Amino acid sequence: MRLLLGRASMERRIVVSASLAHGMTHTLELTFAALLVRVGFEFGVDVAVLGAVANAGTFTFGAAALPAGWLVDRYGPRAVVVASMWVAAAFALLVALAPTLLLLAAALTLLGAGIGLYHPAGTSIVASLSHRRGIAFAAHGVAGNVGVALAPVAAVGIALLFDWRIAYAAFALGALAVGALVLRIAPSREEARAAATAAASHASVHAPGAHARTSPPSPRRWLSAALLLIYVGTIAQGFVYRGSLTFLTLHLKEHLGIGVLGWSAEAVAGAAATLVLLAAVFGQFAGGALSDRIPVERALLPFAALLGPALVLVGSMSGVALLLACAAFVAVNFALQPIFNGLVSDYSPAGSPGRAFGLMFFLTFGVGSFAASFAGLLAARWGTPAVFFALGAISLGMLAAMSVVAAGAERRRTRAERGAEAEAAHAKELVVGD
Repeated sequence: MRLLLGRASMERRIVVSASLAHGMTHTLELTFAALLVRVGFEFGVDVAVLGAVANAGTFTFGAAALPAGWLVDRYGPRAVVVASMWVAAAFALLVALAPTLLLLAAALTLLGAGIGLYHPAGTSIVASLSHRRGIAFAAHGVAGNVGVALAPVAAVGIALLFDWRIAYAAFALGALAVGALVLRIAPSREEARAAATAAASHASVHAPGAHARTSPPSPRRWLSAALLLIYVGTIAQGFVYRGSLTFLTLHLKEHLGIGVLGWSAEAVAGAAATLVLLAAVFGQFAGGALSDRIPVERALLPFAALLGPALVLVGSMSGVALLLACAAFVAVNFALQPIFNGLVSDYSPAGSPGRAFGLMFFLTFGVGSFAASFAGLLAARWGTPAVFFALGAISLGMLAAMSVVAAGAERRRTRAERGAEAEAAHAKELVVGD
């Protein structure tokens, strides 16, 4: 009983601390976009210049994942999460105090790097769970979705009451407080290592009769074909994530065609985008729950298969049908997140969760960030529907790569089951012989 209570306490500490930091990370990530107009008005620059300033921060947000992974494996995930929050707090305050556009750009670049440290560390903490890991990944992902949803409302609300600089100062204090709370309740480096060892044992396919959640190749290597294909899948997911969300509101504005009490098309599109993004909550928990019930490689396939058709529907529909298609796409897309997290955790070499997730988030957020430029070219030439059709084609590549991973896992699982059956039969023969 004490062991069960201890495990439950550890799980709560992990999920609560990681979720708070994840929500704060995405709040800070999207604050500049929410305050774009007010910042541009103060400095007297247009949207093109502000976009270039924002891009510097989004690139460092993805690029910082690589050194963050190494830091996690060296110093432990809790230390890196706390450092991420406190560094972010310092640079958010610097943004609030920036007197010129050049210093603002520099501060945003550093802020992007600070919050970019988070994902390898926070995901590594959650990956150390051996019990109901899929649901824990889902709860962690939902906290990030809440941060995404709250950023515009909170930032604009504070800016309207006071000033956009006060919004950054308030979020700096929030990040400072979250860092202090994580330091207090998150598991230590030694506790995280012990939990990760237990999780790796739970996932092992080699124990006779065990119902393994994944079936990675043995030994687990960086250059195994299965892990490389999983990383290819994360690049595709990053492209779909960044490309679709960049143009979702504009696509709704141009093709929704629904009037609400005299609202402008822009206002209706913004409200509709917020509404359909709430479907991410259902997607996160659907993906996490399914990956806790069946092998994770199998759990990914239905969502990967539905992603392409959902994107095509988004590009083809209008009116209420477009809203439903967008909600379906968002749910399916975010269902993939907890599943990919589980696969990277179990297929990467033992003892290297930080580097494994560092590479994953660099590919997802760093390489995936180029989808915005790619999608922009398509939208300028053929309109926003072309963006979603192209992303649908990219999703087919993800489906193909992950089908190969799942087929390999099935072969290894079958061999393991046959081996276990042969061992059991041999043991029975020995007993009968005696």
